[in-house]
Amino acid sequence: MKWRKILAAGMGLVLAAGLMSGCGDQKKETGSGKKDDQEKAMGRYVEEDLKPPVQDGETPLGAYKKDGILHLYTSGASQDSGTKYYSYQYQDGQWSEAQEDAGLTAMGSDFFLNYLGYGQDGSVYAMGTPTNPTEAMPYGGHIFKNTQDSDTWEDVTPENLTKADENGYAANVTDVDALADGSLCVANGSTGQAEIYKDGEKVFSADMEPMMSNFQNTIGTSQNRLAVTAKDGKSITFYNTDDYSETGSAALTKKGESFNLAPGADGTWYCLTEGGIVRFQETGDLMETLLDGSYGKMGATGISVVSFFSGDDDEFYALYNEYDKGGLFMARYTYNKDMPVSADNTLTVYGLKENKTVQQAISLFQTQNPDVRVDYSYAVGEYEKPSSDDIRNLNTELLGGNGADVLILDSLPVDSYIEKGVLADISSLKEELVEDGGMLENVAAAMERDGKVYGLPARMGLPVMASKDDSGKVLESIEALTSYLGENPEAQVLGDTVHTNAAETLLAVMYEELVKEDGSIDEEKMAEFIDDYLQICKNMDTQSLEEAYGYDPGDTEDRNIYFSAGYFTGYEDGNVTLCELQGYSSMMYPVYSIKKAGIEPKAVKNYYVPYTIAGINASTKQQETAELFIKALMSDDVQGSETWDGFPVTESAFNNMIAYADTDAAQKDKVSSSYKDPKTGEDVMDEYGNADGQSVQTYLDLIRTLDAPFVPNQTLFDTVLEEMEKCYEGTETSAEAAKAIVQKMDTYLSE
Repeated sequence: MKWRKILAAGMGLVLAAGLMSGCGDQKKETGSGKKDDQEKAMGRYVEEDLKPPVQDGETPLGAYKKDGILHLYTSGASQDSGTKYYSYQYQDGQWSEAQEDAGLTAMGSDFFLNYLGYGQDGSVYAMGTPTNPTEAMPYGGHIFKNTQDSDTWEDVTPENLTKADENGYAANVTDVDALADGSLCVANGSTGQAEIYKDGEKVFSADMEPMMSNFQNTIGTSQNRLAVTAKDGKSITFYNTDDYSETGSAALTKKGESFNLAPGADGTWYCLTEGGIVRFQETGDLMETLLDGSYGKMGATGISVVSFFSGDDDEFYALYNEYDKGGLFMARYTYNKDMPVSADNTLTVYGLKENKTVQQAISLFQTQNPDVRVDYSYAVGEYEKPSSDDIRNLNTELLGGNGADVLILDSLPVDSYIEKGVLADISSLKEELVEDGGMLENVAAAMERDGKVYGLPARMGLPVMASKDDSGKVLESIEALTSYLGENPEAQVLGDTVHTNAAETLLAVMYEELVKEDGSIDEEKMAEFIDDYLQICKNMDTQSLEEAYGYDPGDTEDRNIYFSAGYFTGYEDGNVTLCELQGYSSMMYPVYSIKKAGIEPKAVKNYYVPYTIAGINASTKQQETAELFIKALMSDDVQGSETWDGFPVTESAFNNMIAYADTDAAQKDKVSSSYKDPKTGEDVMDEYGNADGQSVQTYLDLIRTLDAPFVPNQTLFDTVLEEMEKCYEGTETSAEAAKAIVQKMDTYLSE
């Protein structure tokens, strides 16, 4: 089977035998009858949440350790008094109360600060950009230095970095560090160069991976070395800061993963990536994985690393920005000699497509269950399309009594699995999660059949319909749609969209009418439905729209969404807009546009779309462990993460979403968009932001009323879309397409 695997714990990423020597004492224990009493390797790094006493709305600025004290800095926005900056200290297991940093707050009136760190010279440095750029101070990065632990900060930005280019922008400084003699090391995102400045003059530069974000860990320093993320994006290059010669390089990870570097002693360095913490020499030798990323926050989605540094006695610290939650996570990593290197047991998890929510749950589950290794497999990536062979091969395994312990059932033939006894009944788990875990009861019932529950969704989509009049009624049935088009032969019905989106959306709306109870197709209705679709595309003039929009079929090939038509084109009489909301971030424009038009959002046939549906293989010998994994999927930590693959499904996650929606951080997040209407030639400009708490509550109230899970047979759905595409291209009639669909599905159902 074409499976991609993530070995989420154990020795999957270990690169050499005996890696942990030097990290602490090791001991070996003899098992109790397991695996012929093999000796068990002990000792690995573990993550600890230091739980700083920050308030809601505070986001991380930076952290460092000095003289045995851990220093943490945060920013907190306030609409009344502007941005304030706070500091915390951690010593002997205790945090201090928040102290406002007057110097940073004073700077914050003129600059938006985005990073703070500790240099090799013993000084603290901060980075920021002007809040109100002027010709004298154009937009660009500035560097500030505090040498005396006082409230006074000095702007030490090299002069050439403050000069505007032909577009009116100064240099985009994306990272800063300092050498022992006070020389500045700067990551210049505008030129793609790592640069060293001594007394304000540039004395060295080297190519680095181009970065254009406000802050990105790109460089690092030790007493006499500069480490630079190389231009290839996959390795680190080291330079001697005495003579600027290249001293070595290390290939660490795949392109696209972020590098976060911390120096050790005698040419040893440490790197934090999504994959974990790695120790290595600057020559690229002796690479060791100290901690697999699945055992820590670095392996989670919805986070970025702000600070990573080493402390005393081979300990490490990382400050994470949990941007999907609007908060932070301060972690300490220490070596635990009593923690097994590899887990005793393995839990296998399989889904057709890579899934961020599942990966988030793996990270949490393994932190809670270090004796279990999660082996997560999937056929294709998140935005790829699985093949029929992927499903067929899986079916063969499952029907043979094999397959993964936990199955992510999205796009799989669930009802067939239930009929053949592949899935375990998890009704008691459902009741527990509803009663004790706050799972929405209507969503928890998505996979209920004949009083038994065979799967639980960890995410859900909300299909929403909006129109200025009662046009939505024409989509109540195929008969209503055909009749309406007969009386209004030029009506386009849907808001402007491309033909593939129109096909998916209309098929989703009419799906239950087209498919009989036994899974077969109503051929006559299917032909009528395709005729209606073709007429709508003709009336909408989708070909002209696609030319104007620069349509690429690949962009809509597999979007993980069923309902999407017209919500970016405004509202006109006689047209219906449909969209599928999949979490807080996805609400931004649809909620704004619906509210602006003064329209009441409506459900689509009382549908909700279950996603990340977790079921348990009836053949598993690890029922309890599998249930623990599903509980991890429903935990606050996972449900509260913005993974862009659906709304959460628990009360607490929605309550937290509503609370966050009313914070200054959420409401200050604005987006501007402008485009030319391809039909009228008008320039359209919109500025919009996140939904507020009241709006989120409105949609949550709508979710509570829904009782119809939309779970199509994906093979059938894709088959219909393939034939509809042939009709749109003119190579097949609607009657021929309907006949072909019936024949293909009859063959599929007989297998």
